Amino acid sequence: MLETSTLGPLVDALRDYDDVRIGDARALPMEAYTSAELFDLEMEGIFRRDWICVGRTEQVARSGDWFTTEVAGEPIVVTAGSDGEIRAMSAVCRHRYMAVASGSGNSRRLTCPYHRWSYDLDGTLLGTPLMDTPVRPDGTPCSLPGYQVETWLGFVFVSLAANPEPLTPQLVGAKETLDPYQMEDWRILIAFDEVWAGNWKLGLETALEGYHLDGLHGGEIAAMMPSKGCQFVEATDRWSCFRLEINFESEFGAPTKPFADAMGGLDAVASPTVSIHPNVNISCSPASTTWLTFMPLEIGTTQVRGGYLVPPDEYERIHAAEGELEFTQAAIAQLNREDSSAMIDLQRSAHSRFAEPGVLCEKEEALIHFYRYLAGRLHNEGARP
Repeated sequence: MLETSTLGPLVDALRDYDDVRIGDARALPMEAYTSAELFDLEMEGIFRRDWICVGRTEQVARSGDWFTTEVAGEPIVVTAGSDGEIRAMSAVCRHRYMAVASGSGNSRRLTCPYHRWSYDLDGTLLGTPLMDTPVRPDGTPCSLPGYQVETWLGFVFVSLAANPEPLTPQLVGAKETLDPYQMEDWRILIAFDEVWAGNWKLGLETALEGYHLDGLHGGEIAAMMPSKGCQFVEATDRWSCFRLEINFESEFGAPTKPFADAMGGLDAVASPTVSIHPNVNISCSPASTTWLTFMPLEIGTTQVRGGYLVPPDEYERIHAAEGELEFTQAAIAQLNREDSSAMIDLQRSAHSRFAEPGVLCEKEEALIHFYRYLAGRLHNEGARP
């Protein structure tokens, strides 16, 4: 068991959010972003046990498609087999533990670059040059270990746990909120994969609220989605939602206006941002969705993957329209620069002797539900003394 001399009080502080209301709530203690003990506990109690979003089904749409990722230090390859099934497996070769794949691609098999051991896309060992095909010590076939996979609204989730609680029933309310967008078949117009210098929770906390828009983003982005139009909607211990009013007269808002009439109701004037704990944020508009996943690499280093999704017809239209793709790419890059700069500054300032948790605004209510999620997962790991 991990040393609890400093960890226990920190997890106890998380449990205090169970009863606090937004008018009295404060942000997390600074140690939540700097404690090596807490980071280790998060890897064990959250990222090695919960459902983690790793990408989109579009990335494995064809037989033979595959892409790689890493969850809690485990190299993973997600594949589309000849049977059409999406699988997730350890990417570590069963010979001498080199990764059998990196990046993404399409192939009939995965071949380790070290000694050329090869595997089918379902993990079955196919070839071992210059030696007989080995078996495991218990006599069973040697293959890449597999992980549990679920797909939800076109997103691919993986769990490293042997028997995780099914994901879909936990997200019924979130699905009802996002159903009008019919994003299962939306395309990745712009993909990004970056490393940001900050704790993973800092990235998700920014994505959980719209209070920061006027300050951090300003300009045209704030004109499209001003902070005053942010309103918390609902949450469970698994997900949360807030809405942002959209100003369609702004520079960034105008291209989405034709889609508003088709959405109808509240979705015509305000769009939801849904976060699935622990690490994915889905921010909608009537014409697009920006998704972010925050994958911790170290205490102060986070891999941020995601993309800008649009309906298939819109994907074709933007590629055909002169300058619109470049305009959108620049806008997404600007958003990411501003969000990453906040993470860097917050991580650095967390070490200051003057840094302390401030009172939360009502527009930040989703943060409380994220903290409750953390408390539930981490307390169950036995960190409380």
